[in-house]
Amino acid sequence: MPVHSTTRKLKASDLRSILEYVPLYRGQIFVVSIDGSVIECENFSNLATDIAVLKSLGIRVVIVHGIGRQMKDLAKSCGVEISDAYGNAPVDDKTLDLARTASAKALQKIQEAFAVLDMRCASTNAVRATEVGIVSGVDYLNAGRIDKIDADTLDNLLRLDIIPVISPIAVNRKGRLFRLNSDMLAAEISTALSASKLIYMTETKGLAVGGETAVSIPLNKAAEVLESRREKIDARVFDKVKYAVKALSSGRTPRAHILDGREFASLLNEVFEKVGSGTMIYADEYQKIRKAEDSDANTIYNLSQNSTKEQNLVKRTLEEISQKISTYFVYEMDGSIIAFVSLLDLGEGCAELASLHVQPFYQGNSVGTTMVEYVKKIAKERGFKTLFALSTKSAPFFKDVCEFDEVPPETLPQARLEKYRQSKRNSKVFKIGL
Repeated sequence: MPVHSTTRKLKASDLRSILEYVPLYRGQIFVVSIDGSVIECENFSNLATDIAVLKSLGIRVVIVHGIGRQMKDLAKSCGVEISDAYGNAPVDDKTLDLARTASAKALQKIQEAFAVLDMRCASTNAVRATEVGIVSGVDYLNAGRIDKIDADTLDNLLRLDIIPVISPIAVNRKGRLFRLNSDMLAAEISTALSASKLIYMTETKGLAVGGETAVSIPLNKAAEVLESRREKIDARVFDKVKYAVKALSSGRTPRAHILDGREFASLLNEVFEKVGSGTMIYADEYQKIRKAEDSDANTIYNLSQNSTKEQNLVKRTLEEISQKISTYFVYEMDGSIIAFVSLLDLGEGCAELASLHVQPFYQGNSVGTTMVEYVKKIAKERGFKTLFALSTKSAPFFKDVCEFDEVPPETLPQARLEKYRQSKRNSKVFKIGL
């Protein structure tokens, strides 16, 4: 095993690069999953310090820990043969007993490391388990899967400035104990909390494809690699990639990282350096956008009020929005709607991009252009040939940024032209071919 350096001098440039990211990450949730082998390595105290740095910058951290290494060490010392060390296969009673001891051992090391740094943490039963059951005729015994995650409890701990530490051991409704896979557990928690980052700290530098570690890889490519090159992926990384893909596909977590936890400052380098130190899997920006649901009507109506007063949007009642909710798309971040847009069928192969609104705090961060590009994509998929947009105040945005052409109102389909004249808003009309 190679020797990993655990000391180096901190440069002033390190602090400057970190400060650049502080406004972006403050208040966000990072789920950090730490393999049992990393907890036992000599760099673990440095990793704990890295987590303290994240916390000091206003980043809310949730820890999920593994116990694979502890399970193997205990089994060897006790002369016991275990059925599975990682929670992927059937877990017999002897293995479950060792898992309880291993979990307590790992938790104690985490608590000790955090106490030295004056960080408060709490082990919690916010995860409820249920049995895996019988799969392809095989009884998985004490192996579990997640039944429910109490996100409110975890969020309350974070608000109290306490780091939740979650073990891969959980009980069901009746108090029966189950062994969970920690990679799966971290991904599910990340999704439940809409974490902005899911970070796996393991014994490799990341996902190696074709002999080279991928610095960054899009979600669809990662999913493709899982299918087509499964046998070539390091076994220590496979589950992490699989569950990262699942978390990112939910649309609630945009980034996942796989890092070498034995390497000094790998966590800080990954988060605060442009190149990073491991593999980042990233979701398409469009995956933050979804079709609006009936329950979104109130939010869309409330968000539109200021734009309506400033005459940026046509005034629409809650009833009107509810009736046309199927035409809306919303951009969701951290569980909140920050932008919305509507796509209307004008007939004659034409559609209209309407009611585009971005919350003021997020303006200037490409949210608006992402929404426009998404609507163009959807309109083209639906067979429209031309997309119109009408605006009284956003001509530079549509012309210079989105590259629409300004056209006379008479270019609109007849029915839309009549409605345009009746409104008397004298909006500028923009058009783009699809």
